[in-house]
Amino acid sequence: MAASPLDAAVGAVRPERLARDLEWFAGVRRDTAGPGERQAAEYIAGRLREAGVPVEVHEFDAFLSYPIRATLDVLEPERLTIPCLTHSFARATGPDGIVAELTDVGDGQVERGAGRAALVGGLATPVTVLRASRAGCAAVVFTNQDRVIHNMIGTTIWGTPDLDQADRLPRCPAISVDADGGRLLRQLLGRGGPVRVRIVAEVKTEWLRSLLPEAAIPGTGASGADADQFVLVGAHYCSWNAGITDNATGDACLLEMARALWEQRAGLARGVRVCWWPGHSHGRYSGSTWYADTRFFELADRCLAYYNVDSPGVRGATRYVARNTTADIERFARQIITRTTGVADPPAHRPARAADQSFLPNGVSSFSIYPFLPETHEDFRPWTGGAANAWWWHTDFDTLDKADTAILATDTRIGVTAVGELANARVLPLVPGDTGEEIRKVAADLQPSLGPHLDLAPLVADADAFIAASRTLDEARGRATDAAAARRLNAVLLRLSRILNPVVYSRRGRFFHDPAEWSPIMRASGRYVLPGLTPAGALASLAGTRDYGFLKAQVLRECNRVRAALRDASALALETVEALGRA
Repeated sequence: MAASPLDAAVGAVRPERLARDLEWFAGVRRDTAGPGERQAAEYIAGRLREAGVPVEVHEFDAFLSYPIRATLDVLEPERLTIPCLTHSFARATGPDGIVAELTDVGDGQVERGAGRAALVGGLATPVTVLRASRAGCAAVVFTNQDRVIHNMIGTTIWGTPDLDQADRLPRCPAISVDADGGRLLRQLLGRGGPVRVRIVAEVKTEWLRSLLPEAAIPGTGASGADADQFVLVGAHYCSWNAGITDNATGDACLLEMARALWEQRAGLARGVRVCWWPGHSHGRYSGSTWYADTRFFELADRCLAYYNVDSPGVRGATRYVARNTTADIERFARQIITRTTGVADPPAHRPARAADQSFLPNGVSSFSIYPFLPETHEDFRPWTGGAANAWWWHTDFDTLDKADTAILATDTRIGVTAVGELANARVLPLVPGDTGEEIRKVAADLQPSLGPHLDLAPLVADADAFIAASRTLDEARGRATDAAAARRLNAVLLRLSRILNPVVYSRRGRFFHDPAEWSPIMRASGRYVLPGLTPAGALASLAGTRDYGFLKAQVLRECNRVRAALRDASALALETVEALGRA
């Protein structure tokens, strides 16, 4: 019996091609604003053309930042030099640097460091740099938890800044030292006398040209599917140094996925778009943000879902997770994991403000599938984000030996399966009622802490009404027996995601991008859901202050936004059920 086109595409994945691509990426540094990134974009386009895959390389201006070098010299109580790194978008000091007294704000209260260099424990985080800038700190010195220093991003601004976001750009230098350097600085402070340091940080921040390769695989429209609809697949190709597991493995994965799906394109009912994002760390997701902005209406009208690939194929990574996955597509993602890996009941993590999740404001459902290191693995570090939670994440130690081609081939086959099944689904595997359940849970969990300050019962009631309507819609799926009914139902499922996902996963709404203010660790849970409403938890603590009224007005407006979305979604679901019943 002949294999199905999708099975053939899965079987077409070749580990030797993945290995060849990884070996090429291992020799090209892609974090210097030099020729490496252009070479990578040209390599990706060339490999696609070799396979006959249509590719377009978009070119555009992006506001990018590249840390060049940094030094940290202790001037008193004794003279010594401590190795350090500076970070993208941190303020440059000029060649003479800045001299400041060091103060330990280990609890992160950088406001106590005004006029001085604030010593902060942990990874460099953009919200800490922003707070330090606003507090008037002379600089921020982060002390990493291991004997490596992690490259990080210093700005909270997502993608190219709006003009009215310019005040969020860092206004102070930011550097990081390793655990040994941090201990030494704290020992000097422990002597009781002043500690003066000189910090020199060179950072190149300016408008630069970016290249974004995109492969487009058309759909056939088989079985009445809308051939113009598509699954979006993305991975960033800029990295720190060679960045093998973050994210050369992802780039090789996408090349192989594109080749395999192109070979079997006659078996795809809907299309697939495969994009390699520039400006991931050096533009805070500027590439995917540019695509989200310039392709806004195509994405709104025709994108089935976004499949992000970041750090697959890491040696020792066997703990599969549905990562950056929205509630409406969680069931599908977890089913794919179970069927392809045998892992029962895999966990699901909601999207964090990271990982090129630039399409959530537009309401596009998102999912990712690949493994992390087991938490007992010797390479596991709980504070790292990509590279499967390995210690070498965002360091020069992310080299070719950290990848496992066999695991990468498995991850690539999983991606081909997920994307191919989604492109060929007669009825899309989106479950909007699960989004309603999540809204209800967050609101119900929040209510006890609000007491008399805000009544969320009407919101919970609207969520209950939508959950009931969506269940009726689910029951109507079985009545969508012909192509026209299935197309109508699919259009409604996409429309429901556009109504609900923006309120669940964004604060500013569909046309803007929220700041990236949270931890880079990719373990997002309920606390990243309804970000506009969760600040209501602070109402009780603000009672009797001026700010209480401000916050109450803010969260009431947000409550209205969520309720309006639920009501619109309920009406659409019930109208669709009625229409399908008449058909």
